[in-house]
Amino acid sequence: MNQRGKVALKKILYFFLERSLFWKVGFIIGVCILVCFSLVFYFYFYTKGLVNGTSASPSSSFMFERMLYFLSLLVLIFLIWGAIAFYYMVKRPLDRIKNVLDTLIYDPKCLQGEAYIKYSIKDEIGEVVEKVNQLVRNFREIETFRHIIENDESVEEIYQRLGEYLRNLSFSSFVIYEVSNSQNTMRPVYKSDEELEINSEKLFNADKCRAKRTGKVVTSLEAPHICRLYEYQDITHHYCLPIVAGNKVLGVVEIHLPITEETLTSKRLKEKLNLAHKFIEETSPVIESKRYAEALKEQTHKDPLTNLYNRRFLEGILDNLCAQILRRGTILGILMCDLDYFKSINDKYGHDVGDLVLKETARLLSENVRKSDLVVRFGGEEFLILLVDIKEGEAEKVAEKLRKIIETYEFKTPKGSIKRTISIGVSEFPVDSSAIWEAIKFADIALYKAKEEGRNKVVRFKPDFWTEEEY
Repeated sequence: MNQRGKVALKKILYFFLERSLFWKVGFIIGVCILVCFSLVFYFYFYTKGLVNGTSASPSSSFMFERMLYFLSLLVLIFLIWGAIAFYYMVKRPLDRIKNVLDTLIYDPKCLQGEAYIKYSIKDEIGEVVEKVNQLVRNFREIETFRHIIENDESVEEIYQRLGEYLRNLSFSSFVIYEVSNSQNTMRPVYKSDEELEINSEKLFNADKCRAKRTGKVVTSLEAPHICRLYEYQDITHHYCLPIVAGNKVLGVVEIHLPITEETLTSKRLKEKLNLAHKFIEETSPVIESKRYAEALKEQTHKDPLTNLYNRRFLEGILDNLCAQILRRGTILGILMCDLDYFKSINDKYGHDVGDLVLKETARLLSENVRKSDLVVRFGGEEFLILLVDIKEGEAEKVAEKLRKIIETYEFKTPKGSIKRTISIGVSEFPVDSSAIWEAIKFADIALYKAKEEGRNKVVRFKPDFWTEEEY
């Protein structure tokens, strides 16, 4: 037989083998039944002829014996073929499936390369084999992932690793947030695309994030518009999975999904989301242990005296905050505040009283701006206030309100009441500069101008205050 004939025969064979088990077994049984009926009818007519006294000729007897042998042989062949086919196509793969499942249940670490079941026929058994092989692949991948992240040096590496595995699951758009429970803040630690927008409100108040607050999956697949902070309403669906360990939410994985009918009904998508759950479950205890080791680093984001955010935290979130401001077309107000003659408090009353005044000033500033605004201890007696999403000129009005509050307030100390004033320099991003650190420098320059003009003033930055080319 030539090569073309072999290929054609192979195609015909596989066409039959890949039919449903129902049709294959039915065909074998059908042939056997047909042969049996043929034998019954043949014997019936032959016996009837004998009863009626019709003698069989030698040739007819010979034909009868030949036919009998042929039909018997045919039945035997089909029965043997059926037994062999049942063993190789049903019993053998089912035994392999049972062994693999037993290994997964009782001793999963013993799974080696031979755990994969080889079965090329695409019938019902083939589908079950493929599912078991997929289960083994998923299990191995998760086991490998867990062993790798346990040996990663930092939490940041683990987030990067988790992001890479989510990409391998064909999720093209997602963000991983880390939650600081001590500060009740969130920060993006991995983005599938740097251009993805993030709502800044939940960065400063993590409880604004529903998945973080509840510790449960939050998805628009089940309830449209369930999260008002989601940036891409009516553009994509979201599926937010909390990273939970020890009854604490350590982070949130926000997956973006297309708004299509297929997304709502896709079985493959549900399988991928379930696998993402498994990866996150393996990740959470490792992240928790790594974060305990990095607790000191976490604490350095806040000033221990005033409990305000410090400059390090500011540097971490500033670029993303400014991107949000530019996308929304709003303004970021920048107030650089400095207590007037603060050194004299330390000199006259001592540093304990000075610390008390700083703490009380921090409280007054924080309580008299919005929760979405950010108050930072910039250094010494200087405070930086960022007013998020304001209108042009509004920052100066807020600064004047704060100046009056400090001016009229009496600081109660063990050594009596103290009154102090505050000077504030104001600039606006991107009105005064499209570079955020330059805009902060302009607010600082305006603050020094307020000091020069007698203190207890609010001064709005003007271009003629700064003539240098670089800041």
